This record gives sequence, structure tokens and C-alpha cells, in this order.
Amino acid sequence: METLQCLSFSSQSDPKNINALLDRAVDKSYTNKYKGAIDDYSKVIELDPDNSLAFLNRGKNKERLEDHKGAIADFDKAINTKGNELIYVDKVEDPYVETGFEYDVKIEEIRFERGIAYYKIGNLKKAFDDFSFVIRKDYNLSDCYYWRGLIYLSYKMKDEGCKDLSKAMELGDPDAKDLLDKYCK
Repeated sequence: METLQCLSFSSQSDPKNINALLDRAVDKSYTNKYKGAIDDYSKVIELDPDNSLAFLNRGKNKERLEDHKGAIADFDKAINTKGNELIYVDKVEDPYVETGFEYDVKIEEIRFERGIAYYKIGNLKKAFDDFSFVIRKDYNLSDCYYWRGLIYLSYKMKDEGCKDLSKAMELGDPDAKDLLDKYCK
């Protein structure tokens, strides 16, 4: 039986099985069935309204469908499951004690995804804030420097933009060199 069919059977036999719903949603995402994945993540959220992983992944799927504002709303909800942007808790799973934290996502991962969505709707200030936060958290640095470099260039801040794009290239971003060649000579 195909994986997606097995997971569909599993989630039908126990419609409250969060793990089966999450697994099926991931499989739908990988097979470009984004609306189906969104539906499964929505079911997870109905069962577990504090599931930051479901909000993050539902937002990613909305982003893939170019529903940037819907994605941002989900990323905001994922952040709210952790507290808020200023005071938040990254929950740590304990291998010895059942904590219920297995669906937590680090705030820097959420803010990285939200930064991209903000960039795509033209809210460069909020995108910049998110990427700068993520850089301070030492997460996904090459991509963050790349996006932040684009923002600097959008604001005609060539020196800062070129510096960030150089850092992105140094860290292995494959697209940074083309922009450096184009804008930073």
C-alpha cells in the first residue's frame, strides 16, 4: 500500500491521531498537494490548538500557494503558542519524561519563514526585523544574509547590502554571487 494511502487509513481509523495527521500532511506537502496538507494541519490544530509545528507547516503550505498574508497569520499563531515575540519559551523535549513538547518549533525557524512572507508582500521593515533576529539566533545564516542583503539593496543601502550578500556567499548561498556581480562592483 502506498504511504499516503496507509496514512489516510491510519487517520481514518483514529481521526484524533495527531501523529498520523501530521505524517499525512507532510506527505501531501512533498507531493505538492498543498491544499490537502493545509486541511490536515487544520485538523491537527483543532485537536491541539497549541501545536506550533502544525501552524508553522500550515503557513509554509499557504506560502507555497502564494497566500502570503494567510502564511503570516499562521506564523504569528505559531509564535503565540510560545508566548510572543519578546517573551517566548522554546520548549525542550525530554527523552525520559512525556512533556508534550514534541511539536514545538524554535522561534527562529518561525521568524525565518515569516520574514520571507513579509518580503514577498513588500513589508521590508518587518522582513528585515525577522531576518536580523534570526541572524542573532545563529540560524540559517546564509539565507538570512541573502534576504537581508536584498532588503538593504531595496533601500539603496549598497554597502550594507553588498556586505550581507558577501557574507551569504561566504556561507554558501548559491544565488548571492550573481547579485554581487550585478550590484556590488
